[in-house]
Formats: sequence, structure tokens, C-alpha cells
Amino acid sequence: MDISNQLQQEAEKVGITISHYDIDGNLIYAKPENLHYFIQLLSQTKINPEDKQFDNVIVVRESEPISYDLAPLNLSSPIPIQYSLYDDNGNSLYQNQILGNQTALILSPLTYGYYSLHLDVNGSRHVVRILVAPKQSYQPPVFQGKKAWGINVQLYSLVSERNWGIGDFADLAYLIKQSAVQGADFVGINPLHQLYPSVPEWASPYSSSSRRWLNFLYLAVDQLPEFNLCQKVQNWFKQENIQQQLEQLRQAEIVDYQAVMALKRSTLEELFAYFKRSRASKILERRRQFADFVSAQGDALLLQALFDVLDSIEHQKMPDDENKIGWLGWRKEWQVLTQKERQNLFRKYKTQVDFYVWLQWLANTQLAGLKTLCLEKGMSLGIYGDLAVSSSRGSADVWSDQSLYCVNASVGAPPDPLGPVGQNWNIPPYNPTILKARGFQPFIDMLRANMQHFGVLRIDHIMGLFRLWLIPEGKNASDGLYVHYPFAELMAILAIESQRNQCLVVGEDLGTVPDEVRSKLDEFNVFSYFVLYFEQRNFNGMNEYPKAEHFPLQAFATVGTHDLPSLQSFWHCRDLELFAQLGILQEDFLKAKYDQRVVDKQALLNTLHRDQYLPPDYWGDALSMAMHDNLNLVIHQYLAESQTQLIGVQLENLLSQEVSFNLPGTSTEYPNWRKRLSQSLEHIFTNETVLSLVNTINQARNK
Repeated sequence: MDISNQLQQEAEKVGITISHYDIDGNLIYAKPENLHYFIQLLSQTKINPEDKQFDNVIVVRESEPISYDLAPLNLSSPIPIQYSLYDDNGNSLYQNQILGNQTALILSPLTYGYYSLHLDVNGSRHVVRILVAPKQSYQPPVFQGKKAWGINVQLYSLVSERNWGIGDFADLAYLIKQSAVQGADFVGINPLHQLYPSVPEWASPYSSSSRRWLNFLYLAVDQLPEFNLCQKVQNWFKQENIQQQLEQLRQAEIVDYQAVMALKRSTLEELFAYFKRSRASKILERRRQFADFVSAQGDALLLQALFDVLDSIEHQKMPDDENKIGWLGWRKEWQVLTQKERQNLFRKYKTQVDFYVWLQWLANTQLAGLKTLCLEKGMSLGIYGDLAVSSSRGSADVWSDQSLYCVNASVGAPPDPLGPVGQNWNIPPYNPTILKARGFQPFIDMLRANMQHFGVLRIDHIMGLFRLWLIPEGKNASDGLYVHYPFAELMAILAIESQRNQCLVVGEDLGTVPDEVRSKLDEFNVFSYFVLYFEQRNFNGMNEYPKAEHFPLQAFATVGTHDLPSLQSFWHCRDLELFAQLGILQEDFLKAKYDQRVVDKQALLNTLHRDQYLPPDYWGDALSMAMHDNLNLVIHQYLAESQTQLIGVQLENLLSQEVSFNLPGTSTEYPNWRKRLSQSLEHIFTNETVLSLVNTINQARNK
């Protein structure tokens, strides 16, 4: 190990881990040059006056006395200290005075939430944010009487007789209604994060332009009041060539994002013009609601809209280099703006900015309506949403608040057997120094924006709240190292927002989880993520999957994920065929994957025989048995009868469709995030095989 004690101390001071254990248990040390890179990056962060909102942040537990250490104030004499406490709405709770020679300020217990402690000493003010964590994150009452379940779907993949070539919020409403009739407690969807309207081909919901704002491409345009009231748009919509274009988009096997965006954007521009000029009473009321929304969201919304305007000017097509996406490919004078320059651009492009602001309001309004619909239909958990790890490097989130991010670093994953060279996700992390100086308000705002719509929120890579694998700019994933984040503070905030929004939290915790992370997740009752594909083990010399009573209790269990093949595709190894065709897996490594797939499939058959889902005389093994309706049914019955409190059933598996929505390790080689379902929504819920399977799952969950 060529790391000096001084270098180690400097690294640990800013949260850098000098070594880690890989998945095989080998101790791996960070390269000294990469340690120097991140020490400089993290230790020389300049805190601007606008970032310095709090001098300190502390975490306490609800109903426990609060002790704030006064030693850092370096008071040596009994100088009086005036202190006052405020809630997060700015309401004064009380004011008092103590003498400065005391070692600590003791405050009475508080209910969970955010508080500001102001200390005034000799005319100088010291501001502390107090995060009062609840005893646990929100636990829905549905778990007191039953084991819950729901249907998971990639929203864009939905096919219907009325959508415009991409699944939308009206399709989601239809799915909610039908799923509620079948007894489902939630409908789960992919992240709804705003992408890049000017380059709709950039389709990954996990590499967004903003995690706070919504992808308006999911708007059900034909359900808008403006659409039904605007005669000009109605006449256009009824034209034969427009109907033919819509039908072609509906029949396509993959989402044509560019064509869908062009059609929706042009229609929405017409509707926005109508929205501004109409004197209809309904539109006048909607204009009032829109004004309230704009006022409530403030500058953050305007900056998102300005970003979309500037990006539409600068990017007429997808850049060849992904490092030129978004603001990274703009003219230099727009990449970093002063406040005055921003205001000048707001004035210059006011109409276009207002248009994108309006689209955000429409998306928020339709999504809020879906939450109401879930309540009306008795769907106890509503919508199960998904939160990505970060926004992409060229995003509006980063452009509008560059000091908040380490733009010269990228989040990824270290090398492992699934990715021998590691993974570089090309998404920048928060700068922990700036995040703390702001009292973690950006993280709070982002969580709140997501949780307000959902009854369940999955946190992708929840271990990122504890530590992130960070890669220096221009380096490979293998050059990365782990940097620790303020885990206690971030978890306290997650629990507070979970309780405030009555939103269950599912933490995607696949892989090796450090004990302190597992302990904290369990402490707050954050649900674990249990993927059946990964749970094959050797029990007493036999490859099997867990017994129903050995499934984790507080978890979300599912057969697969958005990054894994559907059950039909998994069973028939279609994903491995694709990897081979694209040259991603070759020779010995490919053979090892095929061999392991046989073991995994046979283990599942062994399990189904063991637990009597298949009778002893049921013929067939992993090499000879194809996936069929009964095998699909008993696999889902096995999952549904487990003790796990929450399970998700993928819609593509209900349809027995061979599909991979995302093929990890590919970009342009494969149509990621574009594949569509094989059946329309209207047909799915008249399909007797699907209904029988869903009924079996519902009965199993209600035992």
C-alpha cells in the first residue's frame, strides 16, 4: 500500500475511503493519484454566501431531549447567549438566554420535522438546522390486515386504443381502475423524471434532466380540458392523415420518441395559445390555478423551463457525444449565468418559458388526479414511484445549481463479476459540503416533489445515501473510490418526508450491504428489495430458492427488475442470446452465464417440487422444459404465498412476453427504454389467462 499516513488522514477527513472489499472479499486500495484528486475536489469546496444557510446540522430523535454542544463557539467567559427556535415555516417556538460558559444547550424534546436554532453571541449569529427524525418511516395501515401486492409496469410501454404511441397518464388511470378491481394495492411505474424534450431519443428515466420535475411526454393530451374546448385542435385531430399517423404510432413495436414528441409538442403549443386567450369560465379558473402553481414553485420551476427553452435552441438533434448532452453542449455564455443574465433571458424568452412552466403544471395536475383516483378506487398504496440516483451531467438540475454538484466526478460501480471493468453512469453526485451548508434543503425539496404523488417510493441504489463510488473526470470506473455521505442526516430526512407524505419507502439494496447501512435501514423500517432471480442458494447440497417463511418480512419482493429480462425471456435465455449477438458476452464468460442459467432454472423447479407447487410426477427439467402458462402461474403463486409484506408482479410476466426493457452495458446497440407490451390494455383485462393468474395472486396475498 503506497499511501502515507498524512494522505490517509486527509482522505478520511473529507469522507474518502482508502480501501474497500470487492465482491469476492479481496481488499482493494485506492490509487494515490485518485485520492489526491478527490481530496482536492472535496476539501477545497468554496462555500458562497448564498450557500451558507446553516452553520451546522444536527440529528436527534423524536421525543428525546436535544443537547447542542457549545464548545465549537469557543466561549471562555459567561457571555449571555440569546437563542431562539423556529419551525420550518418560520414560526417562533420560543426564545431564551443562557450563559456562554455552559458546555451545552439543552432543549426539550420535539416532534419530528425541521427546526432552526438561532444563537446570538456579541452580535454574531450562529444558525443550526435540527433534523428531528421520527421513530420510523411511514408504515401503511394495509399491512395490519393483509399482505399487499401490485402490478409493475414501464409506463411508456403501455399500448392502448387511444394513446399517441406511448403509454400516458390516461393509460395509467385505466390500469389503476382495472388493477383495483382485481384487488391490487398499487400500480408501480418507472421514474417520471423530466428528460430532454429537445432530444427525445435520450430515453433513460435513470439519466434525467431533472429528478424534481416531470416528463410531460406522459401527458394524456386528449384528456385536457383545453383539448376538448379548442375547436381548432378538434378539427385538426379529426383529420384522416392525423388519425393514420396516430394509428401507426400505436402499432409500432417500439416507442418512436421523436415522432411522439413532435406530435404532442405541436398540439400542446396550440392548446397553450388557446389557454392564454380563452374566456371560457373553466379556462379562467384553470388560469387562476396555474398562477397559484407558478407562485408556489418559485424560481426552481422557472429555471427548469428556461433550461428547456435554451436546450431547444442549442440542440436540434441528439449530440454524437453524450458528454455534450444538455448544457454541456451549449454556447459558453449560456453555460454559466449570473442572476442578471438569467433575468435577461427570462424576459427575452418569456412566452417559451411560460409554455414549459405550463407543461409542468399540466403534468402535476394529471398526476395529482391519479392519486385521487387511487383513493376513490380503494387502492391502499396508490402509485409506486421510482427515484433515480442522480440527474445526468448535462441536466437542468446541474446547470441551474452547479455548486451543489461535483461536476468533475461521476457516480458508478466498482468492478465485479457482472461488470469486470466497473460501471460509469456518467451522473454527478451531490457535493456533500454544499449540501450540508444548505441544511440539505435541495434533497428535501427533491424528495418532497416525488413523494407528494406516490404511496410507495423506491429509492434506487439507497446505499448511495451512505457512500458512492465516485470516478474522476476522464477516468475509468476502475479508477474510482468510495466517498461517504452524511448518512444519518439523509436517512433522518428520508424518514421525515416519508411520514409527512405518508409514503412507504423501498430501498434498492441489491449487492453487498455494510452492516451499519442494514442497521439504519432496519431502524427506520425501510423496506428491502428482494429480487427472486438473485436468491438461488445451495441448501443442504440442493440448489433451491427460499421457503415462503424464509422470505424477508419487510421487503418488496419481485421476480425481476427493469434491468433484467422478463420471466419468459429469462427462462428461454433470450437475454443471453442478445448479449452474444451484440458481442457483449463472449466465449468462456458467455458459456458460464448459460451454465449458471441452467442451475438457476433447475433450482426453481426443485423449489416448486419441494413446496408442492408441482407434483412429483410433473415431468421436465431445466434443459427440456419450456416456459408455459402453468409454470408461470405456480412461480407467481410461490412468490405470492411468501411472508413478504409487499410484492410486485411485472405486467410483461402476466402476458408471458419475451422482453428486456433495458439491456445493461448497451446504449445505441439496443433499443433500451423503448420496447412496448405485446397486448393492449383493453385486451389484457379481457384475457382469461391473465385474469386467472391475477386472481390466484390476489387470493394468495389474502390468505
